Formats: sequence, structure tokens, C-alpha cells
Amino acid sequence: MTTKERLKQYIEKDEIYQNYKQNKLMNSNDFDKFCIQHCKDIEELLEENQELKKQLENKYKKVGTLTSELLYEENTKLINQQKEFVNYLKDESKEVYRDGGLRQNIFRQILQKYKEIIEE
Repeated sequence: MTTKERLKQYIEKDEIYQNYKQNKLMNSNDFDKFCIQHCKDIEELLEENQELKKQLENKYKKVGTLTSELLYEENTKLINQQKEFVNYLKDESKEVYRDGGLRQNIFRQILQKYKEIIEE
């Protein structure tokens, strides 16, 4: 049982406080007033805890969304860079050189290996 569960249970079982909430407490002494205030404080802290938990969850959602957006943007940039590099290699491999096509073959090999790496 968690602390919150124990505190909720404590409030539910506190007869003085339950009678107070139901307007059934006729005569209250100082101890009764202390118990009532104590239970009110616990309820207030539990509510505040729940609100802070919601706020934290919302922050996590915002961070998660922002992180996803940034990752998507970065991934898109990398994909575009890869495509640009592949196009560059294709263009370079089409050039005719005086070295008897040696450079052209090198570019084609590089292009082929790069396509294998990026699984294109």
C-alpha cells in the first residue's frame, strides 16, 4: 500500500472527520478540531500532489512531442543529405575522363556501397 493510499484510507476511517463532513458532529472539543484540521491538510496535500502530477505529465508530453519533432526534422535533413550525395555520385560517375573510366568505376563502386549502407 502506498503512502497516498494509506492517507486516503486514514481519512476515510476517521470517524470525527467523516461526521464533520456529513454535518453530524454536534459537539467538538480541541482534539476533534485538531483531527478535522489534520484530515483537511492531508486532503489538501493529496489534491496538490495530484495537480503537480498532472502538470508533470503534461510537461513530459510536451517534451516527448518536441523531441519527436526535432528527431523527425533531423532525420529528414539526413535523408535529404543522403539523396543529395547519391545524386552527386551518380552525376560524377557519368562524367567521361581521360583515365579510361577508372574514376568512373570508382564512383560507381562508392555509389553502390553507399546505397547498400542506406538500404536504398
